[in-house]
Amino acid sequence: MSKRLNAVIPDETWEALEKIAGLELRTKSQMAAILLGEAIAEYWKRNPPAPDKSEPEPTEPAAKPTATAKAKAKAGRGKS
Repeated sequence: MSKRLNAVIPDETWEALEKIAGLELRTKSQMAAILLGEAIAEYWKRNPPAPDKSEPEPTEPAAKPTATAKAKAKAGRGKS
């Protein structure tokens, strides 16, 4: 679900938003939402959030089998 935001921005920012929106053939509202999303993504890259204690720790994926492990597995097939 989308949320609504009202903000007061400096004149220079408004003018830049108008110009960018015109170049991108978007409304100022659409362009503001896109630019805000991009700015937040960049913020999280520079300032990663602390891990949430309620979520389980991510686990490392199992190591991929090596070529020799695959060959041994194939060689073991069919032998009873």
